[in-house]
Amino acid sequence: MVALGGKPESSPGDAPVQSRRLMDDDKAVLARLFLLGIAVDAERARTALEPASMGELCEAGVIEDTGDGLVRSPIRISPFEGVLLAHDPDVLENPEDDIVTGLNSAARTLASLTPRISASRALDIGTGCGVQALLVAKHAEHVVATDVNPRALAYTRLSAALNGFDHVETREGSFFDPMQGEEFDLIVSNPPYVISPDDTLVYRDAGLERDEVSRLAITGAAAHLAEGGHAMLLANWVHDPWEQWADPIVRWLEGTGCDAVLLHHLTEDGLEYAAKWNARYRRRPEVLGEVLDKWTEFYRESGILSLATGGVALRRSRSEAPRITALEMATGPTGRAGEHVMQLFAAADALAELDDKALLSTPLALIADHTLHRERRHDEDGYGLEKVRLVLDNSAGLQTEFGPAVAAVLVGLDGNRTVADLLERMATALGTEPAEAREMVLGAVRSLIEQGYVTVISRSSS
Repeated sequence: MVALGGKPESSPGDAPVQSRRLMDDDKAVLARLFLLGIAVDAERARTALEPASMGELCEAGVIEDTGDGLVRSPIRISPFEGVLLAHDPDVLENPEDDIVTGLNSAARTLASLTPRISASRALDIGTGCGVQALLVAKHAEHVVATDVNPRALAYTRLSAALNGFDHVETREGSFFDPMQGEEFDLIVSNPPYVISPDDTLVYRDAGLERDEVSRLAITGAAAHLAEGGHAMLLANWVHDPWEQWADPIVRWLEGTGCDAVLLHHLTEDGLEYAAKWNARYRRRPEVLGEVLDKWTEFYRESGILSLATGGVALRRSRSEAPRITALEMATGPTGRAGEHVMQLFAAADALAELDDKALLSTPLALIADHTLHRERRHDEDGYGLEKVRLVLDNSAGLQTEFGPAVAAVLVGLDGNRTVADLLERMATALGTEPAEAREMVLGAVRSLIEQGYVTVISRSSS
């Protein structure tokens, strides 16, 4: 990977450039075959593939003889987060209906957001090439991966074999049909959630009305979670412009017995959404125009004005009143964002138990592994007020901005001090009396706890 500039995968346009970065050792030959999709000398491939049999690989369809002394592979194998993923080559235009895609931004997003918790039984709904199932297999005893596409399940089995995983089971079927009555400790899903009039691309279009795909995935996951289990799903959903973006999902979750963290990435109108999902037609403007008209007419007839994109984290709860936290993502997730997701659940639990008096007297700590950015914008009137941003290394994509007075309190939260201990410092920074500063700092601290930036260490008696 170092020879390829650190890139774990290749697009068709990059392959000729990346091939020329490689030497000619066995690993380089395998990289050309399976990662870059380039034909190589048959005899050289035979040597690099040993002890595997070239004949058996050709018979299995893993290697193809081009008839001119060269061989190629019709599949791709991409490394990602310590696993090898087998999938179809990228196709710039007109992919087959049952294409099994490899890594994309959605797969990376879900992989980052998924909590890496130990699980006895885990489930991946709509597994595709198996990327989520394989990542979960690293910390689960048994994984079930489902899909309606038989080719996707075949690729998942191949990927499991490449990684030496014998605890990944595949089942063909739609959504939760293949696991009636079963419960799981961890459920992940990147379903075919695109809201469109099409039903051709299996990985993208489910052919169901409006946002029924996301509703089925979310409510199905809630129904199949074991006590204390967690789920992480990506979704698209419809909401009216006059309602909060979270309202439809909150309605879906009524009566499920699950706490939830809802992460909203963006909301688009029909034209923006259609253009994003049909970018492959950009080289043919007349075709793109026809597709956009088809999709936007579908939205008009369906009464769809706003289409939202985001992630939904669930936790099976014993609480009589499940806790739902709705937060805005300013960016995509970074690092091990699943750790941040778990902190968001812990934050909701803590806030439910802390009134203002208790919050003032409870030791708090600023979360580790973060960076504080201090900024002052300059314009014709000179420098404005300083603003401070806190950015986590392992973030669910949230961002918060506050003034230097709040920052002064934050840096003092070391796990031993309480908010009450720092009120005098806050009042001095603001130039106000402690009583006036109290209300301001309580609101700021509650918000920072809710977003997972500040953690509750213990609750002292008062």
